[in-house]
Amino acid sequence: MESLKWQKEKEKREKVSLEKHARLSKLFKKDRLAFERERKEMIDGFINSVEDGEQRSRLRAFQDSWDKKMRGAGSNHNRFVLAQTFFWEHFHEVWNPAIQKYNFMLNGEPDDRNP
Repeated sequence: MESLKWQKEKEKREKVSLEKHARLSKLFKKDRLAFERERKEMIDGFINSVEDGEQRSRLRAFQDSWDKKMRGAGSNHNRFVLAQTFFWEHFHEVWNPAIQKYNFMLNGEPDDRNP
């Protein structure tokens, strides 16, 4: 019974998310300034909802850094390439070492597939 309720809620969340995405996509294509204003409001709303002031400051600094880097990209394609680069850099420098550390802690041996 609980899984049925979860599935219905999931479907509802998915429908709302798809509608929101479609609305933002349309706004992006028709009125870029309004899209950017709404995007900024959504990000600010999330950051301001964080109760921990220190975490809120870190999130604000991260968002400001991200926005500054994206402004210097010059084109949509360059922004995409930058975002991909930041993701993979973070993956290799932060996520993968943490995964390897916990793998070693759990299994007692390094994973030879990812040195």
